[in-house]
This record gives sequence, structure tokens and C-alpha cells, in this order.
Amino acid sequence: MISWDPLGAAEQAAVADEILSVLRHDLRNRFAIVRNASFYIKRKVAGDAAYTADPRIAEFFGIIDEEVIAASARLDESVDAARVFTRRSVRVSAADCVRRAAACARIRASGGRVELSAQDGDVEADPIELAVAVRCLIENAVESTPEDGVVTVQGTSNGERYLIQVTDTGALPCEVDSDALLRPFYTTKPGHFGLGLNIARRVARRYSGSLALEPRSPGTSAVIELPLAAPPEPGGAGPEQAS
Repeated sequence: MISWDPLGAAEQAAVADEILSVLRHDLRNRFAIVRNASFYIKRKVAGDAAYTADPRIAEFFGIIDEEVIAASARLDESVDAARVFTRRSVRVSAADCVRRAAACARIRASGGRVELSAQDGDVEADPIELAVAVRCLIENAVESTPEDGVVTVQGTSNGERYLIQVTDTGALPCEVDSDALLRPFYTTKPGHFGLGLNIARRVARRYSGSLALEPRSPGTSAVIELPLAAPPEPGGAGPEQAS
């Protein structure tokens, strides 16, 4: 039986965004190293007789520099992710996004129990993309929780911010800090890409928010913090409802 995943397209786009971001960063660094090495060698040989006698040497150094610059510029060309997922930022109920994430979370039969509570609060975000971010946190927490454990998912309004907190009851390895856990492709679970936390952080930052990891005893809390949307004008439309 094939089941339809309502968050699937957005998740594919989020994974692609994260992988492309890591690759772009790595390749930019490598291109910079090549340019610096070429510049250093050019300075060293510029006074040699062979350099002045053969104009092709200077030409080839120019070609290296131009091609590296061109290759680096190609990294800034965006991939047409709209074919997979069209992002749209609207005023949306954060509580609805949290509930949608919990309903769509892929939880193994022997996984821990999920307890959910979400207060009302509107934010400016793409509702599907925000639900994907929260689902990543829920699935990550369930994977870290013993079979008889509990994962708590809470959405609360706090001043001018909306907090989405997902807490597991697993043991955070003492030798692993939050910076390590947020590195792309870092994972302690075989068969996993290690991108869930990165996707959640990227989505939170896209909508002027943040993601933080807070140690518990036992377990860890992952907290997405987003600014609450400004109060709607009289007669304005309310938040978009999750479908």
C-alpha cells in the first residue's frame, strides 16, 4: 500500500537546500585555495626568464584565475526547486503547524510515545515548511528515546516569540556538544543523513527565528523560536488553516 506524504515535497526541497548549501560552502573554499596557490606561484616565477620568454605562461595563469572565478559564480545559480515545492510565507497558526507535524511524523511501531500540547499563536512562515522542520525534530527525538520513553512536543507563546519545544528522554553523549550535533551530516544513527537538525535550523532562520539545543536530565530539548506575527488589522484575514 502506498501512502501519500503531505510534507514529502517540502522535505525533499529542504534536504536539497541543505546539501547544496554544504556543497557550495565547501567548493567556494576549495576554489579560493586554488586561486591563492596560483597567485603565489605566479609571483614566484614572474621574474624567471622562462616566464618572460613564453607569453603562454602568463596567459595560462589568467585562464586559471578566470575559470575559477566563473566556476565559483556558477555556485550562486539557484536550482529550480519550484518544480518540487513552492515556498510561500503567510500568517499561519503555529499550533496548527505543530499538530500537522506530529500527525505526519514517521514513528516506528516500537518508538516512544509522543505527548503534544500547543497554544495558539500566529507566525509568518510557510505552513508546510514549518511543519517539516518540526517533524524533523520529532522524528529525531523519537529515534533518541527508549521504547518506553516519552517525547514531549510543546508550542507556547512567550512575549513576542513563539516557542516550539521538542524534548526526548534519551541520553546525550557527554563527548558530543550541540555544535557537533548541528554540523551537516553528523549522526550517531546508522542509515541516517544527519540533516534533520540542520533543516530545522535553516527553516527557523528563514523566518527570522532560531534553533537551540538544551540539555536535560535525561534527554535533550530542541527549541525553535519564531517571532509572533503582528496583530491582524481589523477586518483582515485570519491565519491560514492547515489542510
